Amino acid sequence: MPRIILFRTEHSRRTLVEKVAFVSAPGTSAPNVWRRGGPVALVTPLCHFAFDTERRRFRVASLHPGHTLEEVRDNTGFAFDVPERVIETRSPIPRRSPICAGRLHEELARIYPRFAEEIFEMKAGA
Repeated sequence: MPRIILFRTEHSRRTLVEKVAFVSAPGTSAPNVWRRGGPVALVTPLCHFAFDTERRRFRVASLHPGHTLEEVRDNTGFAFDVPERVIETRSPIPRRSPICAGRLHEELARIYPRFAEEIFEMKAGA
């Protein structure tokens, strides 16, 4: 996969740790190892992180509405970079999009029922 977008339904020090006990797939490789792709982003309930492959670190790309940088820092177990100006995450799909209300919701609900319920309840109330 050339571009991997990771997501976590929980943003806490328990799930976003400094060091893991087991690596099933590396995020980066040694300079002499060629890999076509890797992570480009991590999306959580609090923010969107972008992954800097050169620095091998996450950087806050945007904060989701209602959340603060301090909240992200308090709930993240690893060090990350912060740009001079942190923007608010924009809604990726218009509120009444048929894709969002239909197929996307169905696919997410099949695999992640609680996550889909939370997300689509928030969108309906927005």
